[in-house]
Amino acid sequence: MSKRLLFCAVAGVAGLALAASDAAAAVHKVVRKTQTVVHATPTHHTPQFRFRGNRPRGTVNTRTNTHQRFHRVTNTTQGPSHSTGFRKHFSQSANPGQNKPRHVAFKVGPAKVGTPKKLIVPFIKLGNKLAPIWKKGPKKIWVGGKWKVFVGFSAIKVVLIGGGYYWPDAYVNVGRPYCEGVTADGCHLNWQMVNFEDGGGAYQCVQYCPRPNAPPPPQAAALVAPPPAPQGDACEVTIFSEPNFAGQDATTGEEQPALSQSGWQDQIVSIQVKRGVWDFFSEENFTGNNMRLRPGSYQNLGPEWAKKINSFNCVMAVPPPS
Repeated sequence: MSKRLLFCAVAGVAGLALAASDAAAAVHKVVRKTQTVVHATPTHHTPQFRFRGNRPRGTVNTRTNTHQRFHRVTNTTQGPSHSTGFRKHFSQSANPGQNKPRHVAFKVGPAKVGTPKKLIVPFIKLGNKLAPIWKKGPKKIWVGGKWKVFVGFSAIKVVLIGGGYYWPDAYVNVGRPYCEGVTADGCHLNWQMVNFEDGGGAYQCVQYCPRPNAPPPPQAAALVAPPPAPQGDACEVTIFSEPNFAGQDATTGEEQPALSQSGWQDQIVSIQVKRGVWDFFSEENFTGNNMRLRPGSYQNLGPEWAKKINSFNCVMAVPPPS
């Protein structure tokens, strides 16, 4: 009897041990399954993308991450967003009259860039600038759509400066800013109105020089100073390689003595003069034939000047539009 009771007790203890073992195994199985589910659940951390295509690889919560991505861009609590800065930048750039520089880089033209030609005509030195001069023969200029010829030096009066006589000696192909003062040879430069042979006239730089051994002239006149320069003056011109302001273009407010250096030699066909009065020349260094254009649009320079310009400069500035 005692042996039977002992056997039942041992069997009961073994049963309890097996039940406990089964329960522990079941719990471990549930825990592993739960951990697997947790690892498979998308997190809210930013995923690592591989930029091999437009579609990121991996299982991510695109809704959650998309929200976070746009939230960082449009969050105004940390300052203005990048997109706002871009809109402001482009809205300012789209306004052609806002923050526009007076002088811009001169763009390269359609021709091959070369080296400037040597200056082989008479010239005078004005500081570090060489200015060609015209001493012999009629001096003509294309103005108003036709050729006009300046009167000879004999038709210009001798001037009296500081008790000395000065004779008209040459026309100088420079604009007003350079046409003043005394040269190294003791000559005076003056920006003045010069008559044409058939009437009318135009402003031109005239050089007056002394003649030490010449007798006094029959009559002399006082040197007439040019009118005051306008305040806030500026020059601006745009050139085009084709008629009607087509083709390549370039805008500048500065003189261009050698268009071969920028690929614009013999390439200009139409011009827009926005500010100032400009002289255009058939040769480099402001030599050769001369055309003068006032502010306006010139859609075709015609056979006289189309693809025949090799240098140009602004001779008179005008104030910018108010």
